[in-house]
Amino acid sequence: MSTTSSSAPAASGAVAANERIRALVDAADGTWPAEEYEVLLLEWAAALHDSVDEAA
Repeated sequence: MSTTSSSAPAASGAVAANERIRALVDAADGTWPAEEYEVLLLEWAAALHDSVDEAA
C-alpha cells in the first residue's frame, strides 16, 4: 500500500505535465509549437518513469 502513496508525487507530476500538454495544444493558433511540445513530452515521460521506478 505504501507503494501507491510513494508513487503519488511522480504520478501527480505526470498529470501536471499532461495538463500543460493539453493547454499547449488547445492554445495552438495554427502554428505547432514543436519545441515546447517536445519539452513537455519529455517532462511527462520522466514523471511516468519516476512513477514506475518508485513502484518497483
